[in-house]
Amino acid sequence: MIESVNLTKYYPSPIKSLFDLKSLRDFLGKPREKIPALIDLNFKVKEGEIFGLLGPNGAGKTTFCKIANALVIPTRGNLYINGYDSVKEHDKIKGRIFTIFGGERDLFGLFQWRVSVEKNLKFIAELWGISKVEAEKRINYALELLNLKDKRNEWYQKLSAGMRQKVYLALPLIIQPEALILDEPTVYLDVFTRREVWNAILELSKEFRTTIILTTHNLNEAEVLCDRVLIFNEKKIAEGKPKELVEKFQALKIDRKLLIKLKGKVEVDDFTGITEKIKVYTQNGFTYLEIYIKQDYLKDILTVLTNYDVIDIQNEAVTLEDVFAHVRSLDSYVNSKVGKKS
Repeated sequence: MIESVNLTKYYPSPIKSLFDLKSLRDFLGKPREKIPALIDLNFKVKEGEIFGLLGPNGAGKTTFCKIANALVIPTRGNLYINGYDSVKEHDKIKGRIFTIFGGERDLFGLFQWRVSVEKNLKFIAELWGISKVEAEKRINYALELLNLKDKRNEWYQKLSAGMRQKVYLALPLIIQPEALILDEPTVYLDVFTRREVWNAILELSKEFRTTIILTTHNLNEAEVLCDRVLIFNEKKIAEGKPKELVEKFQALKIDRKLLIKLKGKVEVDDFTGITEKIKVYTQNGFTYLEIYIKQDYLKDILTVLTNYDVIDIQNEAVTLEDVFAHVRSLDSYVNSKVGKKS
């Protein structure tokens, strides 16, 4: 089980240059501005659950992952993993938690470049105290699941970035940690490789009851993998099961999204009062509309469109991505109002 209690992290603002006298005086004589990365983040993750952390760049996702590995000390609050404080009692969770950072980053220097994939995996299994017989069994299982059998004897150095990332993702299948933190694990992967990785993540959760926290920008990934998600930008904005968040969004009757392609200019005022949100942009000589509507106004929208040279209309159901965009824009709006008052 993983629990975040009022987890907060502020970073000091960067200094311009210690070689500049004015910057040095400012650095020594004035308190440095604090930049928020996390603000009172609270949530609980149950054993065996896949929990998604969704947020824009700079929301604090990687900061959270670093606190989990005692690489960053929180300003206040605590992160508990299986009842132990991730920073103060990290020695008690070493070996029971594993983190994969985005891309092919081997942050802990586990892989040797001029060594085969199989030898690298055997070496890491030995570090974790796994017997040779059991390690062989787990390595075969991981390579099979991730479709890496043909890369077994290749040097890690010679693999493409995507293949190196897949090899790195074989580690939790071999180590089988109690808790796994994945910081954008499928970034840079093609769609087919991404689905192989998804299968591996689901297998870990189902077969080994691994508790998984997943940070991702891929909303489809969150819908496929996560039991629950938390949307945040420094602080929590919304939390729940992906399906529940979509249903809450639909409860506002903003349950359809129209994607329209047409020729010529558009008078946005024509749609006043019958849309919840409208986005207009041009590309390759065409005008595109992205419209969120209440179901009751669908006929009114179509009536307005008869005045335009419409090429194509696509009618889509609301997805988690739409919820994400909506709550982010709502949060920005609230913050802007608060900022004006202060």
